[in-house]
Amino acid sequence: MDLKQSLRFNTNNNFIEYLKSIFPTDKVENIINLYQVGTATFWNNATIFWQIDNFKKIRSGKMMMYSKNGKRSKIINWMHSYQIKNNQLREFNLSQCFFGLHLINKSNNAIAIVESEKTACIMSILFDKYIWLAAGSLNGINEKKLSPIKDRRIILYPDLGVSRINENPYTQWKKKSDDLFRKGYNISTSDLLESKATEEQKTKGYDIADYFLKVNKERIIINDIKSENLNKLLKLNIQLQNLIEVFDLELMR
Repeated sequence: MDLKQSLRFNTNNNFIEYLKSIFPTDKVENIINLYQVGTATFWNNATIFWQIDNFKKIRSGKMMMYSKNGKRSKIINWMHSYQIKNNQLREFNLSQCFFGLHLINKSNNAIAIVESEKTACIMSILFDKYIWLAAGSLNGINEKKLSPIKDRRIILYPDLGVSRINENPYTQWKKKSDDLFRKGYNISTSDLLESKATEEQKTKGYDIADYFLKVNKERIIINDIKSENLNKLLKLNIQLQNLIEVFDLELMR
């Protein structure tokens, strides 16, 4: 199955249906088209997060299964692995890039990098002032993957997590960004979650999308809301105000 073919079967995709349960359908369809998210009908209708580089070359497709409430299973497969196992490919040399890397050619906006593909999609709906990329894992950031965006402004948004041997996701990414900054990268690591989240949220390993959706649990994604009503909302929800100020971003309109 190629990328274009995978896009034809998105009506049976639990991840997409989950997004549509919390966001307007047109916003979801726009993001799915933007990131070229597909469906693996041959593998239990799993979601395919295609890795497409800045030259529009498809590196591979990462396949993950989601329930209708947006929770994913721990089972992950790769398109090339499936094809090799089913004698559709003889061999394959995987060279990963950031999920969403193909979007860097569309604007000069600053680039935000998160761990998961799901988070990148959600944050792109919420805050489009950044180009949201996904590293794919906590260990998914390295100079080779960063090389196409070395000259861009980069902000890392690691997930939350409990410290182990004096390190958590934030401290790990902070060390990487400090080292890369010394090498000439315009890169930093946001401490937004680290400083704002509760201990329970840290224990549960929230990411930036989890945190925002929790703060904004009434799902007020500002489309038609009047400015005076927004002001009332912000007065009632200091966390939401703090989040907007820290991001220096605008809510989706």
